[in-house]
Amino acid sequence: MAELVRSAHSVGEFNGHLVLTPAYRRAIFAHPLVRELTTGYLVQKAMSLGVRISALEYGPDHLHLFVENWRRYAPSELARQLKGYTSFMLRKGHAYLFENLLWGHKFWSGGYFFRTVGAVSADTVKKYIEESQGKHWQNPTAQRTLLGYTA
Repeated sequence: MAELVRSAHSVGEFNGHLVLTPAYRRAIFAHPLVRELTTGYLVQKAMSLGVRISALEYGPDHLHLFVENWRRYAPSELARQLKGYTSFMLRKGHAYLFENLLWGHKFWSGGYFFRTVGAVSADTVKKYIEESQGKHWQNPTAQRTLLGYTA
């Protein structure tokens, strides 16, 4: 069992699985640098919010996060904060990496998926996130061709 988080007026655990997709469900995460930059900005924002990203895996067109200790935020607010910051930072300094796939002032799609973790253990969700993404990379050559680069 995970250790409970204690604060001045509460004791508990609030962990969740969050899935984010880029605008138009484009395969922008097939590019390794986009994945690396997105990870860095997500972790940076999570730290400033006081939450911990303990697992993070990509499919070519989506991202799975396991976030711990998000008790201060509604799922919609957490998604808004993470998506807003990463979108701003990626478009500000790195738009050349994906400008052929995305246009306008957006990086993420408007929606997201979330599930709080209660009926299953946090370790189970982490394992799912870390091990289940291989199916999305069955044909990486096709994804690289879509992006117009070779790795």
